[in-house]
Amino acid sequence: ADIIQDPASTKTQEEVATEEQTSKSSKADLVKKLLIGSILLAFIVYIIIDSASGDGRVTSTVEDFLDWVEDNPTEGVFAFIGVYFVATVLFIPGTILTLGAGF
Repeated sequence: ADIIQDPASTKTQEEVATEEQTSKSSKADLVKKLLIGSILLAFIVYIIIDSASGDGRVTSTVEDFLDWVEDNPTEGVFAFIGVYFVATVLFIPGTILTLGAGF
């Protein structure tokens, strides 16, 4: 009795190794995404709690940064752009930065 196999159903060792590598890399990507997402979520929660509690640590840090930018105009411009970008991504309210920039 001859067994007829579908050529599409047989996999070479190379194909199996490629599938295993893809599976491992997708798991690693998932772990990276979960880690980054968790860090961002924790930071957002910290900002919310800091704002609600009235401690104002974030606000005082931003004000200190704006003072530094005022004292160092050349470096401050580039630092301000970078900090504004990060603040936007992390959902930090930009009102203080916008007012500090003079707009």
